[in-house]
Amino acid sequence: MKRATPPETGLPRRVLPRPRGMTLLEVVLALAVFSIAALALVGTIQQIANAGIESQKLLEIEQGLESLLDEYGKMPQLREMEQELKPGADGVAYRVAIELVRDLRNQDGRFLDNTYRILVTARWNEGGAPLEVSAETLRYAGAFLPVN
Repeated sequence: MKRATPPETGLPRRVLPRPRGMTLLEVVLALAVFSIAALALVGTIQQIANAGIESQKLLEIEQGLESLLDEYGKMPQLREMEQELKPGADGVAYRVAIELVRDLRNQDGRFLDNTYRILVTARWNEGGAPLEVSAETLRYAGAFLPVN
């Protein structure tokens, strides 16, 4: 069956104007999506900043460990000892332990006398949890004796 079509009148059809711009709902949805993305970005940047701060503190502690290893390892007369260093402004306490290593042999099986183990430990609290990092080295007692 054929549909009836309106007769042609020769007059121009009235065209409704197309809405320009965005509706209020579209603006609110766009702002919500943008806000969620911005919050995620801010959270990520905050985590990166915290990781950088923690990394910097750990680097400073490791440098302190190396400095103490170097300082105690270059003592003219190494001897067995333990020493506690009080926490500084950064809240890190250091402990230095020097002990004679017994029964240490080289690859030829010869005993290595007068060799000391120097162990430096750093302790501090972060976020209520105690943390600890250690470094150690072996030194021959006569390595830094003055030459006459």
